[in-house]
Amino acid sequence: MSERPEQHQSQSGGEPKPKLIVPPFLKPEAFTKEERRDRKERRIRVRRRKDVDEGKAKINPELAKELDIKDKVEIVVVGGGSRERKYVFTVIQDPSVPRNEIWCNEEEMRRLGVADNTMVTVRAYRGAAQI
Repeated sequence: MSERPEQHQSQSGGEPKPKLIVPPFLKPEAFTKEERRDRKERRIRVRRRKDVDEGKAKINPELAKELDIKDKVEIVVVGGGSRERKYVFTVIQDPSVPRNEIWCNEEEMRRLGVADNTMVTVRAYRGAAQI
């Protein structure tokens, strides 16, 4: 048996061409058959505020509409290494909140170990997460 790569004859009848093998992780998404879940999320800053009740989070109404957030929001805080913490809060839409921020209770954030001005991922709550 020969150890040459599998080859195909070209259409023009010239030299055989080596078969191109593309690993799955390099294939374009257009050619993959699996469907991806399109989940809207954004990376924004969480701010500690005294004027927000525990278990609640204030968010800009435009951002809430963009992310399809109705009544509950899921905040994902990424720590060092592979540590990822998810928290769920009840949403209060407030136009005074900047679009790139979400405001949460100061004491609650301190208890959860989330510093002021931390970058978090915010998305609409869809499943079971911890608080």
